[in-house]
Amino acid sequence: MRILFLHHTFPGPFRHLAARLAALPGNEVVFLSERSRRDVRIPGVRHMTVPGVPPVAAEERAERELIHMVRSGARFANALLCLQREGFEPDIVYEHPRWGCSFFVRDVFPAAFHAVYAEWYYTKGANYTFFTRGAPRPAVDFAQSRVRNLCQLNALSECDLAVTSTLWQREQYPPALRERIHVVHEGVDTTFFSPKPGERFRVEGCDLSAARELVTFSGRGLEPFRGFPQFYRSLPALLAARPECHVLIMASERQGGDETLSFERLRQEVPVDPRRVHFVGFRPYEEYRMLLRASTVHVYFTAPFALSAGLFESMSCGCLLVSSDTEPVREVVSHGINGFLCDFWDSDQLAVMTAELLARSAAMAPVRAAARRRILTAYDLRTQIPLHTELLLDAYDQWERRPSRVDE
Repeated sequence: MRILFLHHTFPGPFRHLAARLAALPGNEVVFLSERSRRDVRIPGVRHMTVPGVPPVAAEERAERELIHMVRSGARFANALLCLQREGFEPDIVYEHPRWGCSFFVRDVFPAAFHAVYAEWYYTKGANYTFFTRGAPRPAVDFAQSRVRNLCQLNALSECDLAVTSTLWQREQYPPALRERIHVVHEGVDTTFFSPKPGERFRVEGCDLSAARELVTFSGRGLEPFRGFPQFYRSLPALLAARPECHVLIMASERQGGDETLSFERLRQEVPVDPRRVHFVGFRPYEEYRMLLRASTVHVYFTAPFALSAGLFESMSCGCLLVSSDTEPVREVVSHGINGFLCDFWDSDQLAVMTAELLARSAAMAPVRAAARRRILTAYDLRTQIPLHTELLLDAYDQWERRPSRVDE
């Protein structure tokens, strides 16, 4: 078969599924994206990039979002037309509809089977009011989210299969759409992301091999949605309580202009000892794994949104986890059993909890083991990818056998 993946960033949530499908005899797999991770290659997958959309000059955020979505969709459509002219006609298209990359794919390849990764549907619930602590927001504030939902609605209205990663994500969709969405997590490579007792963090420019206590934080960027401001504000009290503690942050400081500016203000507001708080930027998977393995306590926070891979990977490495007491996290982390939950907004509580866990880290082996066991039981790649592959190919087989398929 010929299989096409569409995502804003390569490989996104499709890394292992694309590898699995590419490894099957006779398959041809193509992946179109705007951005990519330079340190990731997938054997058998032909990766092509699409030019990004320059910043849109429009006064309203919703207008900028809509224009960007349509322009991005057009650029991807042009790339799809080039593939078509080369003779590539996919049997299966698996798309992530956010950012508009799949907006016109059905117009170019109407005869294909279309699968959709349904990552997030914006509502006026917990996600929308989280940063206002539940206070009402002006009606116009939701306009941008409505535009973002257009991508989802466009994709889901005509798709042949819809998949999401967690029950919490599925619950955000309207009931009529929710009923059609399957929950299959993309899985964690538990062989790669595994514990290694005694691991020390040592990379070029940052040697923490002598640190007796290491608190870690990682992510794409210094994002408010992932609780970085709360984490950073907890550091003065934590460092004072644990004089031998070092803090290691692996994230890009350039993840979004507004976030970078807010971090500069945060640095001025919250002075920390640069000899004990270390930034290493976004790094390859091997160095990221080294951070997780060397961690004494790992902090993962998120607002009500889709969980990032970092939660699952840290638990797979047997990290002693402090995480936010928010709805999506509670689906995976049970307080005191496989991790610890902390109020998202309470930096003081975070500092106290982290310091207490550092003091008791030698007794936390059962919690670390339970964290890894949770991943092995419910999110192991060796289980999830066969499930995902079987779901996709069975749905394709049923779709192909429908008498009316040719007329649709």
